[in-house]
Amino acid sequence: MKHTKTILMLAVAAVLFSSCKKDLNQQPTDTFNENNAFLNLNDIQLATNEAYVRYGAYANDMYTSALVSDEAKIGLNNGGQGALTYRFQYNSDATSGGDVVGAWGAYYTVISQCNTVLGKIDNVTIAASEVERKDELKGQLLALRAICHFGLLQSYSNNYNAADPLGVPVVLIAYPTAKPARNSMGEVMAQIEADLTTAKSLIPNTVSFTDTVMNKVNIAAYQARIALYKGDYDAAVTYSSEVIAANEKPLVSGSQFAAIWTDDTDDEVLFRIRYETSTGIGSLWTTTGGDIYIAPSDKLFNSYDVDDVRLSAYIGDDGSGNHYVNKFFESGRGGRIVDMKACRISEMYLIRAEANARKASPDLTSATNDLNELRTNRIDFYTPASFGSASALIDAIMEERFKELAFEGFRFFDLKRNNLSVQRLSTDASAAWQTLDAGNFRFVFPIPNDELLANPAMVQNLGY
Repeated sequence: MKHTKTILMLAVAAVLFSSCKKDLNQQPTDTFNENNAFLNLNDIQLATNEAYVRYGAYANDMYTSALVSDEAKIGLNNGGQGALTYRFQYNSDATSGGDVVGAWGAYYTVISQCNTVLGKIDNVTIAASEVERKDELKGQLLALRAICHFGLLQSYSNNYNAADPLGVPVVLIAYPTAKPARNSMGEVMAQIEADLTTAKSLIPNTVSFTDTVMNKVNIAAYQARIALYKGDYDAAVTYSSEVIAANEKPLVSGSQFAAIWTDDTDDEVLFRIRYETSTGIGSLWTTTGGDIYIAPSDKLFNSYDVDDVRLSAYIGDDGSGNHYVNKFFESGRGGRIVDMKACRISEMYLIRAEANARKASPDLTSATNDLNELRTNRIDFYTPASFGSASALIDAIMEERFKELAFEGFRFFDLKRNNLSVQRLSTDASAAWQTLDAGNFRFVFPIPNDELLANPAMVQNLGY
């Protein structure tokens, strides 16, 4: 694929500093290639680190999901950023569709990096004491490859149907000039699930939890997310329960919860990308000077109770009544320098609640308990609710996902998988783009033109 032509060069560059010293007496100092890029496990580690850096691609989902749903609106100081996307006027060209086609190349860049390293990891010389570390790194790379394929499937294919031929290409080797066709959705899902299962088995039980790398706990979290998307509700309950029972990142409340979004704590975070100096997430919404490009919607703002900690944690006020996205606004490292929280424990409670409410034999008691547990940690003086039907409970869970997971890359895909329309308030959008009807072709993003031009085997999505 055209977008992967420079991946090998970049992957090699990621390990240059570590490995070049070892070859000074073996090869000319100005000769560097994949054969001498991966000489030991430290080289593999450096290249794996680069794969994590590239997973910043998930920020694209956070941004586009907000733009095309009802959780955001055009900000006070917007100069055109995201405007075509917000108005549902995106297409497959880079000019009008840059926001929605960007994830395609970004995710395949991560996949290519993973495949490059996976193709070398079994060839490096390791000591007996390094076997577990090698297995752990292989597991991390397989997990990253899986969640990138899932991100692509969610954006560029219809709602899940194993028989649908228009999945996305499954790419398992680093082959920069490959021109793969689209696999069926079932084939893509089978590979995703296989990669996650293998990844989980490879990571040693002795490895301690950390939220900056893929591990057994957050792999289970992604398995839960993917099972919910697939409609496998029993599996979604099993995996989300596994994560909750691990108790690595329990729910917190009040000031502890607010501190998550200024990076003063890593409570509740199951997987994040650490940014020491980058404004890559924060500057999508506001500038370092305070200009508001993309603002929270009035619909989202109005959804919070006044005693809900999320109201101030997620939405800021500039003093003149103009709201901004506070979730990625600042940390102790500076304005707009915040970590990307890609997976949190609250999502697991919401997944388990929804799956229990939707499965063939619903467990409404357990689903209600999970919903109330989350709300109790978010809303002061909260009185636990009860529900008279599964449909009423599911509606409440979907509303809670809207409030809890705002700007984290879920809302648009939640509406899509539930065959719901985008419905914006009149204060958030002009009449022409207040609604995107359920089933509209724009719920599936276009394949980039560059990909179509470079790959004759590629098929565009309907409507573009």
